[in-house]
Amino acid sequence: MAQVLLACLNAISSKILGVKYFISILLVLSVFAPTHAQTDSLLVSDTAFHWLTLVREHPQKSFSPDIPPGNFSGITPLGDGLYAVVDDKKGDGFYVFKLRFNKRGSVTSAYNIGFYTSGLVNRDAEDIVYMPSSKTFFISGEVNNDVLEYSLVGQRTIRELKVPEVFRKAHANQGLEPLAYNESTHLFWTTSESTLKGDSLHRLQSFGEDMQPLEQFPYQMDKPISTDYRERTHGVSAMTALDDGSLLVLEREAFTSHNKIGSWVNCKLYQVFPQRSLEKHLIHEWKTTMTLLQQNFANYEGMCLGPVLKNGSQVILLVSDSQNQYYGILRDWFKTLVVK
Repeated sequence: MAQVLLACLNAISSKILGVKYFISILLVLSVFAPTHAQTDSLLVSDTAFHWLTLVREHPQKSFSPDIPPGNFSGITPLGDGLYAVVDDKKGDGFYVFKLRFNKRGSVTSAYNIGFYTSGLVNRDAEDIVYMPSSKTFFISGEVNNDVLEYSLVGQRTIRELKVPEVFRKAHANQGLEPLAYNESTHLFWTTSESTLKGDSLHRLQSFGEDMQPLEQFPYQMDKPISTDYRERTHGVSAMTALDDGSLLVLEREAFTSHNKIGSWVNCKLYQVFPQRSLEKHLIHEWKTTMTLLQQNFANYEGMCLGPVLKNGSQVILLVSDSQNQYYGILRDWFKTLVVK
């Protein structure tokens, strides 16, 4: 355990987080201690990590009227160009979209196949993952901070992730937002959009395929750009789990001015190996704005893997929440990043 603490402290010091962050992380290490003992074999050097690098960024695109106005908050691949998408304001269920990509990884077309509903009330669906072995979906909801299972046609099953009670301490409308699953590691991952009451860091929570919670790991978000907490939304909006055990974490800060002009969204995509290190690696950062001359404002809340290109590069697909195409100004954007 002493070696684990030493590794954590070295990682913290190298990032020069400042005294208050140094102390806060030290205090919560005991809270976030994994439920299973860590071995010295996990304390590897950075050279053992495969940090992804950005190959190219594609401009965001919208596909109205083929894609209906929405409040899209999560997306997951099904294969053959099909993607399931949740809407946090629509009824309990999910859309299925058909997307096509060109050879460079940019989305060229998208259209809606249909909406599959349980017929039950909306639970503020924030993210969705597909589990091929069971041919079912899991959807996180902020109303009760739970993760429930759904059939291929949108009906609820009796299964759900056994979310630890501590996540009930989430601030209103800042609870379980990102959800990830990886078929190779057999792990689910989630966290709250904002830190829980009494916490100074996020809790990255893993689950096994038996739905039981496994381990918690601390995650330190960057400081917000805006100093006006009343006009900003700052938190983790999406995660994607990779085969090597790493997570892609989308940090999203949205600033909305009183008259909407001057509003912006700043996104940072990080890669982290939560079971092995506190270090996080910035893959890409981008900003969208709402001005008189430029209206590309995009609040990205959904993220998943897209296709693998012929050269082995991986497409990362993102979808934005347009608040139902707010006043005809905002648009439902799709964006792709290519990494390797």
